[in-house]
Amino acid sequence: MASEFRKDIVSGEWLLVAGGLKKKPNFFAAKKAKSAPKKNCPFENPQKTNNAPPLFWLPMTKAKGYEKEKIDSWFLQVIPNKFPILAPHKTCPVPIYEGPYQKMGGVGFQEVVITRYHDRSLGFMKPEEIALVLEAYLERYIALKYEMCTEYILIFHNHGPSSGATVAHPHSQILALPIIPLDVSRSLFGSARYFHKNKKCVHCILLKKEFKGKKRIIFKNDLFVVIAPYASHVSFEMRIYPLRHNSNFEEISAEEKKSLSEIMHVVFAKIKNGMNNTDYNFFIHTAPTKAKDVNHYHWHMEILPRTSIWGGLELGSGTEVIKVPPEEAAGILRKVKYD
Repeated sequence: MASEFRKDIVSGEWLLVAGGLKKKPNFFAAKKAKSAPKKNCPFENPQKTNNAPPLFWLPMTKAKGYEKEKIDSWFLQVIPNKFPILAPHKTCPVPIYEGPYQKMGGVGFQEVVITRYHDRSLGFMKPEEIALVLEAYLERYIALKYEMCTEYILIFHNHGPSSGATVAHPHSQILALPIIPLDVSRSLFGSARYFHKNKKCVHCILLKKEFKGKKRIIFKNDLFVVIAPYASHVSFEMRIYPLRHNSNFEEISAEEKKSLSEIMHVVFAKIKNGMNNTDYNFFIHTAPTKAKDVNHYHWHMEILPRTSIWGGLELGSGTEVIKVPPEEAAGILRKVKYD
């Protein structure tokens, strides 16, 4: 069946039903595979494994006129997802009613950001390599932002099989959605509510509190800070915040991009060195593409290590159980080397 969004009649949440995913190969044959072999890897040489030509690519050294170089020199490339859960479109989807239910076509864009080296995840990369990943995120975000049906663009990265990654080769994904996801909506609503009551950005207040106490700060440079959130959702959760208030990720400056790549290097090296390169997810929360009056929001990156599995309490109540308090997690991570 084609993908479609379905609206939960009780919660009002849009869910994505993607029947086509069953056709996708499972590249993790074993239960736990930290690094699947290069043989048969679909991203080792993307165009030789029937992937589409790149939408965007970068060599390791971005010298002037690099666009004229051969694609063979690629360090990073962005391709359309070969097994998309969202389909490109010519018209925007509209809700269709089936009695009390609503559904909508699963349209949008899904792209994959691939780095060249099979065994070098972000924790093994240099800041200048991570800067190229960020450049790809920004380039494709801006391109997709102006597609007529795009309401929200989600940039995310799954590392390891328990994170949901089905290909071991390091890669991120970019989804352009015709809806604003529930988690983002809740975050925007909470931010707006606080702003209307206090006339201040809730994230800026949060950061002010963290700088005062310092016990949950993991690392800081001139333009960004990494904290273990006071109300973490998983053990060892980390969030990267820009110190400059800004609602939109795509508006970061060249100086901020360099600073962010440096702090991402620190975060993922700490996960590699201090947490045995455990599986993790990260994503960027930013203002929706067409939203107005969202200056109250403060974009940020959330990193969620996969250190435990949800049980009945979490699934049945929606209440996360954090086994390592964020203050302890921050103390542990501060001591981990990242060189």
